[in-house]
Parts: sequence; structure tokens; C-alpha cells
Amino acid sequence: MIQKKVLIVDDEDSIRSLVTDVLEREGFLVLSCEDTDEGYKRILKSKPDIVLLDVKVPRIGGIELCRLLRENRDTKHLPVIMLTVESSETDKVIGLEAGADDYITKPFSNKELLARVNSILRRMSRAKETDHVVKSGALIIDTRSQTVTINNSEVKLRPKEFDMLLLFVRNPNVVYDRTYILENVFGYKIPITTRTIDTHIKNLRHSLGSFGKKIKTIFGRGFKFEP
Repeated sequence: MIQKKVLIVDDEDSIRSLVTDVLEREGFLVLSCEDTDEGYKRILKSKPDIVLLDVKVPRIGGIELCRLLRENRDTKHLPVIMLTVESSETDKVIGLEAGADDYITKPFSNKELLARVNSILRRMSRAKETDHVVKSGALIIDTRSQTVTINNSEVKLRPKEFDMLLLFVRNPNVVYDRTYILENVFGYKIPITTRTIDTHIKNLRHSLGSFGKKIKTIFGRGFKFEP
């Protein structure tokens, strides 16, 4: 079995030590660093399977590093879990909008850490195992290259927008409510308002241009894709 590689970027020795001990006992290879400059270099060089990123880490901060990763073609789909001592809805929304896949509030338990890491890695694995090309008219989704094209022109999407579009196109005319999308696209029950989904839907429609009209709002129920 190939050993999964985890990189933690956090300036707290105790957190780096805790994460390393917990994950290494479960068979992960754990790398760590103390700031975003070193973290970015290690990500590009070591190519981890997932990154645990502290929001308040020195240099440019975790949220800005997450944005940089999403702007880089080589790392835009790298799973990122944000670590923070903050628990406000605003902080979580900012992190998710920056492209984070998940959020863990400090202090966290060993079981919670393992559950979040394994949940995201399983989701990534399932995406790779399923049919990698999904089509609807002029729209083509390639899950291996994580690209979307319409009329042979690539459409730039954030990771969560990509995941939502894939859900809709694979299941045309099925209505999904906000809670379902929140749980199945984000991977677990995030304690934030389900109206966050509306922001992602709005961004997705905008990115798709005229094709975005195929994503319909069903009043009082949710959203569906009409091919």
C-alpha cells in the first residue's frame, strides 16, 4: 500500500508534534514546517497528498497561501484543511471561499483529525476511480485532469465549483437541497449556514457563462441541472 503524505504548516511546536504523532501511528508520512514560505516550497517539492494549514501561520498567512495553491495549476486541486483557533462563521466562510476543503478548530481531538483527513482522501480516491470523462452537450468534465471545457475552451473553476458541477452533470434533473450539497460536496456537516451554497452556485453560473443557465433554482427545494 502506498504511504499517504501529509504536510502540516503551523508555527506551534505542540500542534506539529501532535499531528505528526497521531498520523504517523496510522501509517501516514508526515512532513512539517513553520511558515508559509517554507510550506509553499515543500508543497511544490514534496507533492503531499493533503495539507494541514494554520490560518495564522507566519509570513503571508494560511488563507493567502491557500489562494496561491488554487491559482497554481499543479496544486489547485491539492486538498487543504485549515487549522484555526477561531470558530466564527465569518472566518470559516473566508477560508472556504479561498479554496479550503475543510476546517478544524483548535483544540481538536485525535479522532476528529483522523476522520477529517481520511474523509477527504477517500473522496479524492473515489473521484479517481469513477469514469473520468463526463459530458453534457458542449460541456466536458475530465476528473483526472480536473478540467472543464465548453466548446473546446477551458473554464476555470474553483475546487468546490468543480465538485458541484460534477454532481449536477452526473445526475441531471435531480434536485439537491443545500444541506445535501454541503454534506456531500464539502465532505461532512460544516457548522456554517447553508446559504454559503448560494454563493458557490452564483460563482459557478458566472464561470459557465450562458451554460450556467442550465443550473436551475427550485424554490424551497434546492438546485438541479437541466441538460
